[in-house]
Amino acid sequence: MARAVARADAVVFAGGTVFKALGPGCGRPPLSLLRRALAMAAGATALGRPLAMVGVGAGALPTQTARTLARRLVHRADLLVLRDDESAAALAAAGAPTPFRIGADPAWTLFQDAPLASPDRATSPRREGVLVVLSHHAGGRRLAGRLAEALAPIVAAGVPLVLQPFQVGGAGGNGIDDLELGRAVRDRLGGAPELIVPPADLHEARDVARSFGAVVALRFHAAIAAAAAGTPFVAYAHESKLAGVARRLRQPVVDAVAPPAVLGETALAALDGAAPAAPAIKAEVARAEEGLRLLHLVLTRGREGPADDVSGLPLAPEPWTVPEAVSS
Repeated sequence: MARAVARADAVVFAGGTVFKALGPGCGRPPLSLLRRALAMAAGATALGRPLAMVGVGAGALPTQTARTLARRLVHRADLLVLRDDESAAALAAAGAPTPFRIGADPAWTLFQDAPLASPDRATSPRREGVLVVLSHHAGGRRLAGRLAEALAPIVAAGVPLVLQPFQVGGAGGNGIDDLELGRAVRDRLGGAPELIVPPADLHEARDVARSFGAVVALRFHAAIAAAAAGTPFVAYAHESKLAGVARRLRQPVVDAVAPPAVLGETALAALDGAAPAAPAIKAEVARAEEGLRLLHLVLTRGREGPADDVSGLPLAPEPWTVPEAVSS
């Protein structure tokens, strides 16, 4: 990695929750992500390379050391565009200088063909079934049992239930990956749910989501895929990024510490719920594209195209202001 940075013209972090302490399910030391990111950033700036972070997020920073590393990483960036307001709040609470530019995950740019109008679910053919996109990072060893308990009412209602892993291989600290989690949930439900293969990419994930009446998203990019498919989703918010994307798309959120029955009830209700609105999806795509235009401006040092082509992004947690004592 050091050799790659030395050969590069710039270093870009594109998407991902960079500012967080890792959970036990990762099988890595809690601060390893922050330490490695900061080491790469320090190497880039020492070599005079631009460092940009576009569409990145922040999660749990539970210790003073984690917050210190996060602040140092913020200071290293020539460009920092966060994914959502939740990330801005987390970094502000860690003591990083505010405000932050708020964009969107770069993955949204894959769906520039999103429909101009929201589908009319009252007149569209009814889609049956609930797709559950799994993540072994969503809990500890009790996760399979909690999910099975939560999804049992869906099976009991006779609604088709399908489980889909996203990441297979490289089991984390709890000894399982998404596939093993799916098998454990399926076994606890008497083999009723179908377990399908992971999608090859986000376009395939969107195409799969189109076949269902609702998606239960334990993964952030599953929520993006469901939205692009015009399918209602329920965000299982074991990380703030899932709550953030659901908030912006006006979809229901179930906290990971809520009683399991809440998830099942919310998923069944989503079958008759509204899909993410097309204007909201277009806004996410536009935010992601704006972040990439800012990136282009930084990487070319303003030499290619006028800077006024970049209209800017909203600021959080508050805009820049001039203190009264200075303005007077």
